[in-house]
Amino acid sequence: MATIKTKVTLLRELLALKEVIDAGQIQAAAERNGIKHSNMSKLIADLEARFKARLLIRSSSGSVPTNTTRQVYAEIESIVDTLNAILQNVAGPEELTGYISIWTEEGFAGSRLFIELSKLYAKHPKIRLDILTNRHMHMSNPDIAIMDARSLEKFPGKPLFKFKTKAKFYAVQEYLDKYGVPRDMDDMLENFDMCMRQKFLELPECNFILKRAKKLNTTADSASIIYQLVSDGAGIALMPEWCTTKNTKLIEVPNIDFDYEYILTGIGNPLTVKTPKVQAFLEFFYEFCRDYDIPLEMFE
Repeated sequence: MATIKTKVTLLRELLALKEVIDAGQIQAAAERNGIKHSNMSKLIADLEARFKARLLIRSSSGSVPTNTTRQVYAEIESIVDTLNAILQNVAGPEELTGYISIWTEEGFAGSRLFIELSKLYAKHPKIRLDILTNRHMHMSNPDIAIMDARSLEKFPGKPLFKFKTKAKFYAVQEYLDKYGVPRDMDDMLENFDMCMRQKFLELPECNFILKRAKKLNTTADSASIIYQLVSDGAGIALMPEWCTTKNTKLIEVPNIDFDYEYILTGIGNPLTVKTPKVQAFLEFFYEFCRDYDIPLEMFE
């Protein structure tokens, strides 16, 4: 019969395995838990020796679970849920701990969301968010992805919500006062400075801009750069409405007949979406969207 010491050692190894799967890398899991990479790696190696099975597929881009591990993960998750329930009953929900990784379209909800995060941290001071925008993403990381609906095949998971917004052309009044207001789409593409995010130019609906704009002066893969350039009066840009709702300087360029609906979908990592820490973030996020009238279509 296994002793308490043996069970505690096994529990530690199982929890280490879950942390590596959630983080996607041994190094990242070690850093999140304040231990050495070598110690985290040894915990995984000891567990593989105990089970006499390979549990992780390691590569330069990270570590992903094997089929055997995916079968075990649900049991480990159940153990963690039980431990979390015990901790919450004893210490209260404010004792939730750990990192939550969120991959989001750069600029989604803007600085408003980051300002409001103080409310989340006040309630759960030991939770930390890792906000990802341009970093590589694979199926074991992040916990939640808010992405273009066209990219869903890159991150199979549990659909949580859908968000729709219009993409429109924006500028500041100072730019329009200096260079005039475009008479129509043809005039804008022929005579006005364009600052465009590369992602939009790659959309079939926006391919005409790349082909026809005579003064496509600046392109960038960063939404923040384009946003700042247009806010500083460098030209006209196509941007989703969420970038402009709280910026009184940016105004929709008149006389432009263009209609494109931009759809983002929230996807939860099936391995972590039910954990208390991720559920705590989702509760905060949904409340944030309600407070700011961000219309989410929720999935069951």
